[in-house]
Amino acid sequence: MGDPLEQMRELLPEAVKFRREMHRHPELSFMETETTARIHRVLEATEGVEILPSLLNTGVVARIQGKRPGHIILLREDIDALPMQENTGLEFSSEVSTACHSCGHDIHTASLLLFAQTAALFREQLEGEILLVFQPAEETAAGAKALLAAGFAEKISYPQEIIGFHVEPSLPAGKVGLIKGPADASTDEIRIAVCGEGGHGAHPYRCADPITTAGYLLTQLQTIISRENPAVEPVVLTFGMIQGGSAPNIIPTRVEMSGTLRAFHEAGRHRMWDAITRVSKLGSQALRSWAEVEIREGVPALINDPFIVDRLASSAEEVLGHDSVVWADQPSPGSDDFSCFLKLAPGVQFRMGTANSDPHSALGLHNPENIFDESAIYNAAAVMFQYVLSGGTRL
Repeated sequence: MGDPLEQMRELLPEAVKFRREMHRHPELSFMETETTARIHRVLEATEGVEILPSLLNTGVVARIQGKRPGHIILLREDIDALPMQENTGLEFSSEVSTACHSCGHDIHTASLLLFAQTAALFREQLEGEILLVFQPAEETAAGAKALLAAGFAEKISYPQEIIGFHVEPSLPAGKVGLIKGPADASTDEIRIAVCGEGGHGAHPYRCADPITTAGYLLTQLQTIISRENPAVEPVVLTFGMIQGGSAPNIIPTRVEMSGTLRAFHEAGRHRMWDAITRVSKLGSQALRSWAEVEIREGVPALINDPFIVDRLASSAEEVLGHDSVVWADQPSPGSDDFSCFLKLAPGVQFRMGTANSDPHSALGLHNPENIFDESAIYNAAAVMFQYVLSGGTRL
């Protein structure tokens, strides 16, 4: 049948067309019904791809069976959009004013479809089984958990390794970003309600002021990071919302604070949970108030397996050139629920560069004016195909 990558290039225009249609019609987390239908139509028309029973209302799981024995490799990408308005001016800009693909999930989906079409054509050269996961609701960090809670491993399969990629505007198009070990941080939502005895602003001594207490906690909680956490294990605690009060001369009875905690080490993450609870409750008590603390567990840190990283680097150099790999010198404090799948097996999420001569292509993720270089569709699919063709990492 010829060269798989040549065949992939022939299929690329359809993948680009798919991406642009998906970009025009973004759908938010757990609402990706039309996106799911579009993915279904492509896979149903691809001989050699088996669509597996749906575990959720949106998203798709499929299988390609290689002709030779081998282990199970899971490839996972996300399909949901962000709740924001696009401002790129592209001819295929979002037609939905409240949603857009400014995190590149349309690139991810089109690339995995391109991989699937190519792998299906050349499955006689492939070993083992390839699971394809088009996952909903990454942006709310809920999709991976929902799939696993629905019995993904038990009803579908336990993979031996897991691969995925994410677009990266800080890298030039054609470059693959890799790092061993921690790659993304865990993320947890912190909610603190500070409660007191409200009253007149002229008589604070008769009250227990939750606004003053909340201000104290905002600064005091940061000392946990600097004084209780090892400097070599970075942790970030950010409060992005605080609400309370109704008038300048009224001391309210309740102030609510919400924020996020990010960490790269599981032990440190749990240590911070305990410290945040302790400081919030005892600090409030010292100021004659009391605190209600809720920690909503998010996703764990994303830890890239070193052996798989090396194999991916070799695959990237094989198809994109010997200078294609860029080694990151530090992890990102951002998060991705790809990490939830790593509870099943070791894996790696690599970065695929999307920056070009257009300054808007380097603006960063979640920016309404960012324009992604579409070469990432082919480049990422080629790297993943070469990795799978080589048999992955024999664990």
